[in-house]
Amino acid sequence: MNLDPYEVLNDWVACPSFTDRTRNNYRSEVKAWLAFIDERVWQAQPLDIDTWAARDGVKPRTRARRVSSVHGFYNHAQIYDPFIDNPTRGVRRLAITDLPPGKPTLSGSQTALFLDALDRYTGPLSQRTRALGYLVLGMNLRAHQAVALNLDHWLREQHRTTARISFKGGHAKTVRAVPPAVSLAVDDYLPHRRTAAPHSRPGVGPLLTSNRGRRLDSYTTPTALMRAVAAAHPLLIDIAPTITCDGLAATPSPFTAE
Repeated sequence: MNLDPYEVLNDWVACPSFTDRTRNNYRSEVKAWLAFIDERVWQAQPLDIDTWAARDGVKPRTRARRVSSVHGFYNHAQIYDPFIDNPTRGVRRLAITDLPPGKPTLSGSQTALFLDALDRYTGPLSQRTRALGYLVLGMNLRAHQAVALNLDHWLREQHRTTARISFKGGHAKTVRAVPPAVSLAVDDYLPHRRTAAPHSRPGVGPLLTSNRGRRLDSYTTPTALMRAVAAAHPLLIDIAPTITCDGLAATPSPFTAE
């Protein structure tokens, strides 16, 4: 495989939604990983990630930051070559109940306001952003679980909709009933879904796609979109910088599946 990992890194950290601090942190962590793994970068295994991330006896949050940085790097590499494996998928990520400081849940009133913000949002690809927000908040899905959904995971059965949700790096799945409000948000989005072969086609491929018809990245874009939603609402603008998809997923769903 001839893909230059430093080219991938530079393209990834050029994302305009990153702050300078975030960009520098990602670059630093991934460069440390590349120095460690060297020529095996595209053959790395989960054990390699575990060994590297836990070096120097670091605290759990530092280890989680290292894993998350490398996870984003490999996700971006898959834009170039979908056959690249992401070794971080086999590494235990922080569970919802292990949320570190800085990823707060919403209160009941904030939840109602956030739903209002999703419905009001008029930014780019607003229907996709609204569908993503309803999936994360309305079904308590982690960002990677929402992004992992394919159209054939979204099943309509008469008056009921179900979804096959991925767990543990996509190896295990469970069928969940979809609350009607979430189903409607996805229905509203589907006519606006971007497609581009071979990554996606009408009726085939990932549910949530990028502007270029590829699967939406699961690491940085979802939280950036949810913060944009909050920042556009006059009653949520103050908490917009603290919004995360993990925090939304840990917030009690305002819906019940029927």
